[in-house]
Amino acid sequence: MEFKNMFGLTNGKIFGEPPLYVDKARKPGMTDMPKPTVMTWIQKAPFVLVTTPNFVWACISLLVYNFVPYDLSPSSPAALSPLSIDFLASRLPLWVPLVLGYFGFWHVSLYTFNLASRPFIENRVYSWDKLAHNAFWTTSGIVIWTIYENIFCFLWASDRLSYINDTTSFNTGLGLLKFLAVLMGIPLWRSIHFYFAHRLLHYKPLYQQVHSLHHRNTDVEPFSGLCMHPVEHLYYYACILPSLVLCVSPYALLWNGVHLLLSPAASHSGYEDHFQSDMFHYLHHRYYECNYAGSDAAFMDIYFGTFKGSFSEHPVDKDGPKPREDSKSTLRILPTSEFMIYLLSSLACLSAWAIPATTSYPLTQTQALALSVVAGFGPVFMADLLSTKDTVKMSIVSNCIHLFVGSMFCSVPVTYMSYLSLTKN
Repeated sequence: MEFKNMFGLTNGKIFGEPPLYVDKARKPGMTDMPKPTVMTWIQKAPFVLVTTPNFVWACISLLVYNFVPYDLSPSSPAALSPLSIDFLASRLPLWVPLVLGYFGFWHVSLYTFNLASRPFIENRVYSWDKLAHNAFWTTSGIVIWTIYENIFCFLWASDRLSYINDTTSFNTGLGLLKFLAVLMGIPLWRSIHFYFAHRLLHYKPLYQQVHSLHHRNTDVEPFSGLCMHPVEHLYYYACILPSLVLCVSPYALLWNGVHLLLSPAASHSGYEDHFQSDMFHYLHHRYYECNYAGSDAAFMDIYFGTFKGSFSEHPVDKDGPKPREDSKSTLRILPTSEFMIYLLSSLACLSAWAIPATTSYPLTQTQALALSVVAGFGPVFMADLLSTKDTVKMSIVSNCIHLFVGSMFCSVPVTYMSYLSLTKN
């Protein structure tokens, strides 16, 4: 194992160095990416906190967990309701400046101070509208994540969901071992979850109603990384599945959240030469039907025949990528009636959970399960009901595989989380 990429810093530099495989004599994006295999992914797994940017995010998560821990006492705001204004008021002042500050650092460094010099698109036109659009939906995503935290803290504080407390985690051998397993395991789990959640979002109806908002950025910039439709955030954050089904430390949830919130920033930079640059995902935004996995788990795209290694493989961009119309990433375009109808219908599905969750209305287990299914699967059903256009195509077999597995990774965790919060202790 070579350690030339310590902590994700190519040759020790944050800016000015592309990944090691890149031929600097060629234009950005024109060097073919090496094709990873399952075995190379497994071999690199033990070093995931040493040779990748995960080291930085893990350090941030440990600092947050130490200085701003969850309050799981019976008298805490989270113990009273899974949707607590007091809880949101206590956590949003943490997440909003942290996330917007991290994304802002990358945006300003690249687009104001020009600390990197290899943009995928030369002479791109800067767009304030695009930035405002992306920052707005990024902020929406921060709020949705904080609601996820609220629900989990409610489940823990009300003894609906078991967890390993900090005393056990840090003062027993088994507890410490589980803590370290979480620390190293979350980035690996994120790779698997991202692929199948991503393929679910490319199911034609969901792409039309939901994921197309993220893809309005054909030439990405940092804030586009977390710029998602609220329903996409709902399923993107379903990566917290391990905290639902395993008895682990609350740190697992927070570490997962930090990874979900911060990792998209630099990978959506639009540049090739900096810490965590990601030409693999840039190609996905440019061509839509390729490179669904994260670059570290690209073997899954190879297996399903959706791997694309450079711009040179595309007839239009074989001499370098050309600028594309990116005007949809603007606040000047009013939401369509279709967008608003789907957004409101999805909100209605989630209200089927939220209203009884925040009231004392008694529910039977059957009623609780039915309402939870509406919350978890309703947005997918409504997308099917409202969509008419033939957008992103997948074969019948591919549809079945990715719809089933994607549902297990996205809709099922939302359903189970909702169900736990509706049942009595």
